[in-house]
This record gives sequence, C-alpha cells and structure tokens, in this order.
Amino acid sequence: MSSLLWLIPTGLLAVLLGLMLRSSAHRAWPWFFSYVTFGISADVARFAAHNHPHPYYFIYWLTDAGYAILGALAMYEILRKVLRGLADIWWTHLIFPALVATGVGLSLWRAQLAPPRVQGLLACVVVGEIAVRFVQILVFVGLVGFIALFGFRWRQYPLGIAAGFGLYSTVALLITTKLSDIGTRFTFLWSLISVVAYSVTVLIWIGFFSVPEKEQPPLDAKVAKHYIALLERYLNVLRRTR
Repeated sequence: MSSLLWLIPTGLLAVLLGLMLRSSAHRAWPWFFSYVTFGISADVARFAAHNHPHPYYFIYWLTDAGYAILGALAMYEILRKVLRGLADIWWTHLIFPALVATGVGLSLWRAQLAPPRVQGLLACVVVGEIAVRFVQILVFVGLVGFIALFGFRWRQYPLGIAAGFGLYSTVALLITTKLSDIGTRFTFLWSLISVVAYSVTVLIWIGFFSVPEKEQPPLDAKVAKHYIALLERYLNVLRRTR
C-alpha cells in the first residue's frame, strides 16, 4: 500500500507536466520543467524496482542526487528571473552562491548534530540534498520579502514554484529530524507525511500553472536602488544604536 501511495504525486506531476506543455511554460522554465519530468521518471523507476532491494537501493540514491541537482537549478532559475532587472548591481550575482554556501553550512551543522546513517559518497548526497532544501526555504522566505518590498505580483510562477519547494523542504527537514530521534518506529508515518506533503506541493504548482501568468515587467533598477539605499540607512542606524 505504501508503494502505491507514491503514485499519487506521480499522477499529479503528470498533470502539471501537461499544464506546462499546454501553456508553453516549459520554454520559460526549462530547469523546473526538467525537474518535473525527472520526478515522473524517477518515481516510475523506483516503483518498478521496489520489490528488488539491490536495484532499488541504487535507483533511490541515484534519483535522490538528481532531485537535489535539479532542485538547486530550479532555485537558480527563480532568482535569475526575479532579479533580471537588477543585473547591473554587481552584488545581486552573489545572492545565489551565498544562499548555496549558507545551505551547505546549515546542512553540515545539522550533520554534526544528527549524523547521516550512510557513509562515503551517499553521505555527501544526503548533505547535498539537505543543503538544497535549506536553499529552497531561504529562497521562498526571501521571495516573500521581495514581493512585499518591491510590489511583485503574487500570482507569479516564481512564487508558486518557490512556495511548493519551501513547503516540502520544511516538512522534509522536520520529519527527517523526527525520524532520527525516534528511529524506525517512525518510518511508516514518515512515508505517509512525505507523500501528503509532496502531493500538496504539486497541487500548489498545479494551482499556479493552471492559470496563465501575466507578464511581470522587469524590476525598475532605480526604484530598487532607492529601496536598497533606504535599507542600508536603516541598518546603519541600527549599528549606531548598539
């Protein structure tokens, strides 16, 4: 039954794939489209091998690495789209590397508190996957603040993609920590929560991609610089008051 449950998000991903093809969104979001396509293929491969322990073990970790890589590229794609109007501000190009460095740092810190139950290359995959989840949460939180500050439209694909990743990453980090605390007694509930959370994630994406996106004009660099200058002044005032 638990294996069949994993086909629910796979079916939802197939719906999302159809919506993206119908609206030609795959052209504007090639990395996210690749993630969706890969997700369907990975789920089918895992389900086909679930009764064969050794092939399943190999496929599981290989696809886990694929999810992490494509998830990171999808986050880069979001930032590139949102910040395209600020390309002349040099430090905006450092935002994604800084987020990746932060995610890796948080993942390594977490690995010290709760060491992965695998070793060698697989431990690197786990650390990398958790780092990507931290990046996805940070991108979503940052995007919400960006919308509030610069008046970016709420019904935009970047927010929908980031919201889905942010939700699932938050749940995944919480339940993985719980699994480390409780042990194998939590495995079935972990699987169930993961399926539900990922299904809700894909439903969020379907909700956004089911409606045509209104073109968001590039961010006005002058307006952005004005807000950035105000923010810098505010931070300087805070430093002086310490």
